[in-house]
Amino acid sequence: MDTTLVTQSPTVQSPTVQSPTVPSQTTPPQTDPPSETTLSTESLSDKLAEIDAYLEAHAETGRFSGTVLITQGSNTGNSTDNQTPIITRSYHLANREHQVTNTPTTKFRIGSVTKQFTAAAILQLQEKELLDVQAPISTYLPDYPNGDQLTIHHLLTHTAGIPEYLDPTVFPDLEEWLRLSSTVEQLVDRFKDLSLEFEPGEKFKYSNSGYVLLTQIIETVSEQTYADYLQTNLFAPLDMESTGYEIPQTVIPQMAQGYLFLGNDTYLQSIPMDMSLPQGAGGLYSTTADLLKWTHWLHSEKTDTTLLSQESKAALMNPVVQMLPEESPGTFYGYGLVIDNHLGQKRVQHNGGISGFASSLSYYPDENLTIAVLSNLETAPSGQIANDLAAIALNQPYEIPEQKEPIALDPALYEKYIGNYQLLPEMQVEISVDNDQLIAQATGQDSFVLYPTSETEFFAQAVDITVTFSLTETGTVEGFTLTQMGQELFAPKID
Repeated sequence: MDTTLVTQSPTVQSPTVQSPTVPSQTTPPQTDPPSETTLSTESLSDKLAEIDAYLEAHAETGRFSGTVLITQGSNTGNSTDNQTPIITRSYHLANREHQVTNTPTTKFRIGSVTKQFTAAAILQLQEKELLDVQAPISTYLPDYPNGDQLTIHHLLTHTAGIPEYLDPTVFPDLEEWLRLSSTVEQLVDRFKDLSLEFEPGEKFKYSNSGYVLLTQIIETVSEQTYADYLQTNLFAPLDMESTGYEIPQTVIPQMAQGYLFLGNDTYLQSIPMDMSLPQGAGGLYSTTADLLKWTHWLHSEKTDTTLLSQESKAALMNPVVQMLPEESPGTFYGYGLVIDNHLGQKRVQHNGGISGFASSLSYYPDENLTIAVLSNLETAPSGQIANDLAAIALNQPYEIPEQKEPIALDPALYEKYIGNYQLLPEMQVEISVDNDQLIAQATGQDSFVLYPTSETEFFAQAVDITVTFSLTETGTVEGFTLTQMGQELFAPKID
């Protein structure tokens, strides 16, 4: 689940931008003792030193706070029985107000990583003959408009065409509404009467709304709340004691506080979001250890199939719909999971972002490699960290993050950059000047400062992005190129 618009697919984190500043405090990285067995063919000490150097570099930028888990077993196909050792690393503070450090037992909101649990619950209910994923949703929600056109399969694969209930361009009152408590029915009422954006099944468009509808279907056919159903039928049987739905106002022991990083060692508490809103789109919390239990069960052929058959597990990971045919032709969505190739290896994964938190859970079946990244910084590049840790484990190239230093420029140079730029069809970026600083603000997001490294190249401290302005021979600004996580997007200047 993402509470801001994304600039790429849901498999990467969006450049979230925030405002004002408060002083922060940091602590040295907190780490567990190294495991005593090898992670790969290299010596353990060399591999651990490489992992530590990479993660500590991220922590030193101020853009990562949280816990990471890596485990890689022998090359045994789909079996996870040999996933040893388990390497965990924890950095910075779970609660900055009270100076509580992150540890491997710290709980984090996992955002859209929740979707695979929702999808598993749907398939479990299908095995209980309480629903059929190919049936129209009017079978279970007879009053839902267009319910005869939409199937559960459409909802699971983001091909229903339902408008996004977290899109500020659709709902201008979004920021205020995010603070209010809502029932599942009230959430559905918010978008159910809007016109479909395309014919169901016509194409892929990521939709948290669809997973809220799946939540309502789960509750309707099971006659339990979403939280109770998952607790009884998935979490308890799998001994996932540190995973659950975050019921609003409930005190959850060892739960991290979510923050926004603004740069210059400055942090804010995340913008409040009532946790009745995410539902099955992104409302769960967990730990890296519990996510490993889930991954072990999901991908092993030897685990108990009384919870879910191997056929249904396979359905979760079946590459049903191509997500971004032009940008990422090899990236597909299944049921609550993304299936792609990374570093020449098949990968099953999903990233998440929700108020104050960022997450990533990925599994490489041919290498028996699991990587979980949980952060209590909304702007943390969890997906990029997971990608680079996989590169370390698989002996592939990667880049160590570095802290850029701004140069001094005459603020008068900034005036020519003022204007609006079209980054995506649904996202513009406004460039302005305030207090002699260049400011960027994307549609539906807060503003952030751009710091210069030259007269045309700027960077943000809170997130790892660079903005490079393009000029004509006469000095007129044509647009800028935004670079994030190795990907580039050109935004022409429109006024």
